[in-house]
Amino acid sequence: MDWLQNLMREEGLEPQSSASTSLRSKLLVQADRMLKELGTYKSEEELDGSSSKYWWAPQSVDGQRRVAMRAGSKTVEGSAVYVNNTLADVRTAIEKMRSVIERSKDEQWAEEEERRRKK
Repeated sequence: MDWLQNLMREEGLEPQSSASTSLRSKLLVQADRMLKELGTYKSEEELDGSSSKYWWAPQSVDGQRRVAMRAGSKTVEGSAVYVNNTLADVRTAIEKMRSVIERSKDEQWAEEEERRRKK
């Protein structure tokens, strides 16, 4: 089907198998998902788990919980923080991370995107 792709390109359309979304956009979506999930929790015990699919660690250590930005099952380098093991503190950390992401520009994420491609 090279002919189809060539004709589409002639019309200024670039065929893609999936939407290209910036890391920044993915992180904003993930942050919103994390905040929505936290909104359903009633106590700190619900933060505990057996996997690291959320931005917070599945267990607390000495009353602290690790929180880090994640997208595509990979942690964003340099984004980990430790907060008190309370719903409020975990939520606040994620809200602040979301603010950082929102204030950034797509180009600023290029180095992290490159690091992810190499792994």
